Amino acid sequence: MEVIKELEKEFIKNKDRFIQIGYNPKTEVYLYKRIFPGGAIVYEVFKRKRNKRFNCISYPGDNAFGYWALTFPKYEQARHYLDNGFIKPS
Repeated sequence: MEVIKELEKEFIKNKDRFIQIGYNPKTEVYLYKRIFPGGAIVYEVFKRKRNKRFNCISYPGDNAFGYWALTFPKYEQARHYLDNGFIKPS
């Protein structure tokens, strides 16, 4: 069986810097810190999704946010989804 290419731990896209700061194999959720060129920081959490065409794990595109990917201004908010999966906090 072919090995699936995992996400990069750190990368730059459109001048934004992305750093993986967590992955929970139990919930299959990633947590990335996104740093904008001006220094603003947000936290992105998303479900692990395999791209079968390219046999890799894909970072979510813009249309995924609000569905299987979310953005938060605070680490603690994003951490909830990393720990618990995509179950809304009570």
